[in-house]
Amino acid sequence: MASKKCKCCPPYLRRRQPSFRNKLAGETPEVPIDYRDEEEPVVTHETSPNPWPSTPASENPKNVAIFTSGGDAQGMNAAVRAAAGVCLQYGVNVYAIHCGYQGMVEGGDMIEKLTWASIGDIMQKGGTVIGSARCKEFRTREGRKQAAQNLVKYDINCLIAIGGDGTLTGAHVFKQEWPDFLAELKEEGTITEQQFEEHKFLSLMGMVGSIDNDMCGFSMTIGCDSALHRICEAVDALTTTAMSHQRTFIVEVMGRNCGFLALMAALACGADFVLVPEHPPPVEDWKAAMCDSLLRRRRYTNFSLIILAEGATDIHRNPITADIVKQVCCDNLGHDTRVTTLGHVQRGGAPSAFDRILATRCGAEAALAVLNATPETPARIIGAQGNRIVQLDLTEAVEQTRQVGTELDNRAFEKVRELRGPVFRQELNIFLRIRQHHMDEPPKHVFNVLVFHTGAPAAGMNACAKAITRDFLNGGHKVYGARGGFMGIFDDDIIPLEWQTVKGWASQGGCNLGAERLLPSDVPDGLTKVAATLKKYNIHAMVCIGGFEGYAAMTHLFKSRDEFPEFRIPLTLVPATISNNVPGTTTSLGSDTALNTIVGAIDCVKQSARSSRRRVFIVETQGHNCGFLASIGALAGGADIAYIREEGVRLRHISADIANLHRKFKELSCAVIVRSERSSQNYDTQFLSKVLDEEGKPETKDDTAFSVRSVILGHLQQGGTPSPLDRVYGCRLGASCVQFLLQHMTENVDENGVVSTNSPESAAVIGTHDSARTATAFEQLEPITDVALRTNKHTWWQNLHRLTRVLGNSMRSGDLCYEGEACVGEL
Repeated sequence: MASKKCKCCPPYLRRRQPSFRNKLAGETPEVPIDYRDEEEPVVTHETSPNPWPSTPASENPKNVAIFTSGGDAQGMNAAVRAAAGVCLQYGVNVYAIHCGYQGMVEGGDMIEKLTWASIGDIMQKGGTVIGSARCKEFRTREGRKQAAQNLVKYDINCLIAIGGDGTLTGAHVFKQEWPDFLAELKEEGTITEQQFEEHKFLSLMGMVGSIDNDMCGFSMTIGCDSALHRICEAVDALTTTAMSHQRTFIVEVMGRNCGFLALMAALACGADFVLVPEHPPPVEDWKAAMCDSLLRRRRYTNFSLIILAEGATDIHRNPITADIVKQVCCDNLGHDTRVTTLGHVQRGGAPSAFDRILATRCGAEAALAVLNATPETPARIIGAQGNRIVQLDLTEAVEQTRQVGTELDNRAFEKVRELRGPVFRQELNIFLRIRQHHMDEPPKHVFNVLVFHTGAPAAGMNACAKAITRDFLNGGHKVYGARGGFMGIFDDDIIPLEWQTVKGWASQGGCNLGAERLLPSDVPDGLTKVAATLKKYNIHAMVCIGGFEGYAAMTHLFKSRDEFPEFRIPLTLVPATISNNVPGTTTSLGSDTALNTIVGAIDCVKQSARSSRRRVFIVETQGHNCGFLASIGALAGGADIAYIREEGVRLRHISADIANLHRKFKELSCAVIVRSERSSQNYDTQFLSKVLDEEGKPETKDDTAFSVRSVILGHLQQGGTPSPLDRVYGCRLGASCVQFLLQHMTENVDENGVVSTNSPESAAVIGTHDSARTATAFEQLEPITDVALRTNKHTWWQNLHRLTRVLGNSMRSGDLCYEGEACVGEL
C-alpha cells in the first residue's frame, strides 16, 4: 500500500502514515422532536463536530501500553485489539502489559510489544488474553515507582487502562505521582536526563470493563451485555422446568451494590419479582409484599421467577439472601422452590455483538485520545451514553460511583437511583408497571388502541407488543391486535389482547400477531377498508411495530387524514427491522439479535478458515439497500473488509483488497469479507468468490496462495431468540409509545370520548436519538428519507465502517480516515 506524507502530522508519524486524511462531508440531520419522560444525560462539545484531530498532535514520539486489571469482562480483548490497531495504523509502538499492575511492577517479559499478528485472533475470545491479577506491590509507593522505571525502560509514556473503578483509581494516582517518580529516578541515576525529558509526563485514558455496569455517567459498560446474555440463557432454560413442575425459581445474579444486571434480566425474562439494592421493597414487611405479588401472578401462570441481586437488602439495609427468599416462599406460600446462583458463569463465554462494538469504539477512541493528549490533558474515562461515545473526567466519575456506596449505607435510596442515571430509573419504572396486572385510578376516558406488525419479522417485536398491551391495560384501557398486519385489518381479523394473551412473549422470537408486507396502497380501496375497521372498533390510536413498509404505510395514513376522518388519531411506528433502515431512530428492534447471528457465523467460519490455512470467507448479509448489518457486523466480527452500497464497490477496490490479502496471508491464516446483499448489482457474492479464488492462485513462488468460500446467511438473521438488548429495547420503546399516545389522546379527546387530531406532531416514529428516546413526526422525516432506496439519508454508523478496514489492516491508498467520534461529556 502506497504511503503519503502528511504535513500536519509530526515527523515521526509521516514515515508510515497512510493516506486516509480526508473527512467525509455530509449534512447534519435535523434534530428530531424529543419526547422524554425524564431528563437525559447532557453532552457538550468542546469543538464541533469532533474535538480530536484525526492524527496524533504531539511532536514527541509516543509509545503506548495497554493493560487490563480487576475482574475480567467479555469485550476486553476487543478493546485491546482496537486500541492497538489504531496505534499500529499510525506507526506508533504499542505494548501489552500482562497481568495488569503485577506485570507493570515486574517488567521484563510481562511487557510485550504488539503486532498485527498478535491482535488478529483475540476479538472473539472471552476474558482478557493479556491477563489480570491483583498486585499488593502496586498499592505501595515503592511498587509504583518500580512500575514507572519499567515503563521508562520501554519508552512508554502513554497508558490505556481497562478495568473497574479500582483499576482506574490506581491508574490516576500513578499518573499524579509520575513526575515525582521520574525526578527521583533521575536523581538516583536510574534513568538519564534524556529519558527524563522524553517521559516527563504520562498520558492516561481509561475504559470501564465491568459486567456490573456500576460506573456512574455511562449507560452501558464493556461486558454488561454479554453477562445479560448468560443470565437470559440460563433463565430461559429454567423457565421450561419451572413450568413443568409448577415451581418457584430464585436466580441470584452478580453486580455487587449495583442492581443493573438483575433489573435488566427481570425485564428481559418477564420475572415476577426483582430485588435490587437501589430499590428495596418500600415497606417494613417485604416478605408479605413479595408473597402478595407472587400470589396475584399465580392467577395467570403456574410458576414464579424471582431475580435477586447479590447485594439486595431491605429498607433497613439488612441483607436479603437467596436462602431467606426461599424460606419465605416455602413457609408462607407452600411453593416448591429452587435456588440457582449463576456466579462466574456470567463472566465467561464469548462477548456479545454489542460488547464487541462498544469495546471497539471505546478502544479506538482511547488510542486517538491518548496520542493527542498534552501535558494539560486530564485523565479521562471513555464510554457510552446511549449511542454516543463520550469522555468523562476520571476523578469525577469514580468519586460519584463511590458515592453510591455511601448513600446506600445512609439508606438514601432515591439519591442512589439518581446517581445510577436516567436509564436505570426508567427501566425500573417500566418493570414495576408491566410485571403484574393492577388497575390505576379508573380513567376518565377509556381508549381503544390497535397494535399490529408490518413487514418482515424481527426479534423484539413481541416484547414491544407485550409492554404496550400491559401498560395500557394497567391504565384501564383496551388493546386490540390485528393478525397478519394490514391483512388482518382488511379482513377484520381483530382480536382483543388481554393480560394473559401476551404472557411469555418477551423471550419469543418472530411476531406472534403475524406480519405481512401487504400495504393499503397494494389493495384496491385499501384506505377505505382500514378506515372502516377503525370505525367499527372505535379505535383511538394505532401502533405499528415494523420496518420501512410500516413507515411508508403510516405516512400514507397520515397524509390521508383530510380524506378519512378515521385517521385523525395518534399514529405511531415503533421501528422493528433487522436492516435498521427506518428514519427517526439510531437503532431498530431486531438489529442487535441479527448482529449476534452474523457475529456467531463469522466466528464459525474463522475457525474453519484457520483450520484450512489461508482461506478467505465471503459472508453475505441482508439489509436491502442499507449496509448497517454488513458494516457493523464486520466491525463486531473482526472482519477484514466490508462491502456496502453506501460506499460502492469498484474494480479498483477489489484489486486493492486482493493485494492486501496477499500481503496479510504472509502472517495470518484466515480472512473474512462481509458483503451487504445489495452492495453492488453486478459484483455479487458469486462474482467476488470467483475473482478472489482466481487471484488467490500464486503467480510466482514468492506469492501467497489462498482459497475462497462463501456463506449466505439469509433468513437466519431474522430468526432466533431475541437478544437481551432487543427484549429490553422493545419494552423501552413500548413504554415510550404508550406515554406518547396517552398524551395526544388525552389532549385531543372531547366530552363524548371522541379523539380527533390533525396535528403533524401526533403522527410519529418512536425511536432513539443519541441517548434520548424520541418521537419524530413523519412530516419532519420526509427530507431525510430516501423512499426509492428505502433508507435514511443520514447514517451515523458510516464513520465506523472505515474503522473495520483500519483494524483489519486493510487500508487502501486514498481511503478516508477514521476520525473518531468521542466528545467531552458531563456526568
